[in-house]
Amino acid sequence: MNTRKMLLSCFLCSLICLPLLPGEAPRQDLDSLMETVTSKISGNRARDYTMRLWQHDKWNTLPAWKRTAREAQAIMRERGFDEAEIVETPADGKTQYGTWSNPVGWDVRQATLEITEPAGLPDEYRLLCNYFDNPTSLNMFSCPTPPGGLETELVLVDHPDPAALERANARGKIILTSSDPGSLKRYLDRYGIPGVLSDTIEGNNRDLINANNWNNTWSDVPGGWLMNASDSKDTFSFSVSQKKGNYLRNLIRQGKTVKVRAVIDSRFYTDDTLPYVTGRVRGSGSEGEEVLIVGHMYEWGANDNCTGASAILDAVGTLQELVSSGALPRPRRSIRVWLGFELYGSMAFTMQNLERLRTKTIASVCCDSPAADYDLATTAFTIGMNFNACPSFTDAVWPEVAGRYYSRYSPHKPWMTRPFMSGLDNFFGEPSIGVPLNSVTMNNGGHLHHNSTDTIDKVDPRTLHDLSTLNAVYLYHMANAGYEDVPFLAGLAFNKAVNVIAGKKSGFSDRLAAARDGSEAGKILAEGTKAIAYYTGLEQKMLSSIQRIVGADKRPETRTLLARYIDDVGEFGKRVSLQFQDEAGSTAKSKSIEIVRYAPPDDAWSKEAALIVPRRTKVGTLTLDGIPVEEWKEVRSAPSWWEADHWAATSYFWCDGTRNLKEIRELVELEAGVPIQDFDLIAYYRFLEKFKMVEFVSGK
Repeated sequence: MNTRKMLLSCFLCSLICLPLLPGEAPRQDLDSLMETVTSKISGNRARDYTMRLWQHDKWNTLPAWKRTAREAQAIMRERGFDEAEIVETPADGKTQYGTWSNPVGWDVRQATLEITEPAGLPDEYRLLCNYFDNPTSLNMFSCPTPPGGLETELVLVDHPDPAALERANARGKIILTSSDPGSLKRYLDRYGIPGVLSDTIEGNNRDLINANNWNNTWSDVPGGWLMNASDSKDTFSFSVSQKKGNYLRNLIRQGKTVKVRAVIDSRFYTDDTLPYVTGRVRGSGSEGEEVLIVGHMYEWGANDNCTGASAILDAVGTLQELVSSGALPRPRRSIRVWLGFELYGSMAFTMQNLERLRTKTIASVCCDSPAADYDLATTAFTIGMNFNACPSFTDAVWPEVAGRYYSRYSPHKPWMTRPFMSGLDNFFGEPSIGVPLNSVTMNNGGHLHHNSTDTIDKVDPRTLHDLSTLNAVYLYHMANAGYEDVPFLAGLAFNKAVNVIAGKKSGFSDRLAAARDGSEAGKILAEGTKAIAYYTGLEQKMLSSIQRIVGADKRPETRTLLARYIDDVGEFGKRVSLQFQDEAGSTAKSKSIEIVRYAPPDDAWSKEAALIVPRRTKVGTLTLDGIPVEEWKEVRSAPSWWEADHWAATSYFWCDGTRNLKEIRELVELEAGVPIQDFDLIAYYRFLEKFKMVEFVSGK
């Protein structure tokens, strides 16, 4: 038995039996619920839903997205949802929700790209792109060409930067590149380049040599996404496979002039709407509480994310039918579904329903999930955790649901958890909203992601069955959870807590064993002790969050019940910390070194940072839309995507007007497990304060 397991075993055995309510099993037995649900879920039906959505989504235009919304609404009505509503938001390129600017409308009738010189090429290479045959061959938001098309030379500019584009002398020409065309968009007008032909691909393997990327970014903002009113609208981009790209490179490198004709019949407009769809299965309670599941539509892929949306529709539709038939009692809380444009639409939904989310929504799920080949090792159910700014007991519930399901029905299939990362519709858990949030995905490989291979034939009904069942079980359990379930949930949360704390200690123990001298050992000892204390406190907050599922009348009793669990987690953290200190002493003795006490630097930066207390003014992640790029400080790309070591994004969620920048730096470093490097929080937050993304409570 390893040290971590010994520590856990000894501590758990030393605990006096925790206080339980009469009938300590959860009110809704998970095994019984799984048995009821899994027999009614249909992977084939969900695949049919996928086809119904994908037949519209694959065209990547605003009119197609509106047809997708109507299809999703029709499915909700077919399955008997109590509500099924399409909500329109302006497609004007100006309206903002949070900092996300809605796109302009875009439509395309047809687009082609063909080689006109040299003559006599095989048809496979002569006709490079045809939107009707392959919608991914045209970049979303590409501008129209003159009616007869644009005939011009193709210029090779691999790995371009602004200087390379200037040297290329490509004015009036189309450039061939292996770079992401979206990253070049802002430079094209400057150098008079009307279009790009790219053979970039997200994954590089021999199976993708005939595939082409789906490029859905056409913004002038670094790291931007959809086109808004301020973006240039006079450039276009096509996408080809690496096989075609390499063929063209060889022609050019042989000294041959390659001319192409681009014909694009597209248009921009600002007098229409971008819809999202919301549906609800009514709960029995009078408090108006809900659980929420969200999934985006409006992308090229059948898997990403028509399968995620379809799994949601079948999961919630099945629950509705089970409730209507009396096979399951009506849950006390409503189950709400949101489907729409990723982030843009979910931010619109958030800002339009912010109070309900803050006060009535007890948990949420983001289902962003390829449902690919069941037999692939990479097709693995993955649960994303909440981030540290808003710890939640749901991080203990989802693994319990997944573990029970797979151990019983598919013991050979892998499943896993991962730390929080954004780029999905999974910002609901951030502190200004505060809804416990877990993301679920069904593919850890991503070989289909954003390329032309993500077609309906890749959708596996078996994978969809698992995904739909897991969503249904979790949603119903959370919709029904109440005071009587507190001991069960507290037990799950307690087990998670001790594993997290012991795991943190184990990582620092490994570092300690490799320490080279007393100074390094002292630094590791200080950092490890601090991290153990931090995660102990974090897990205590996670346990306390269980109060969210009970009404105000039961809060005092719930706090009393949870107090013992919370106290025991605190005691466990103290024991782990003491053991770590003992290990440090033993390690120093074995290495014949003397531990040097570590003191964190108290430099000029730290003193200034301690005086600056920022309070954020925006909900969700920051796009920096509308702020001139030349004014940006410390960031080269919009900080829209959250990862633990993306300091611009992670630090923003801690800005509640009570913490100074020195404290915020410590918090983000603890979550990332590494120190901030090459990023000045003071400079960044002075920039955000200038543009009213934060206000300084003190420190002006």
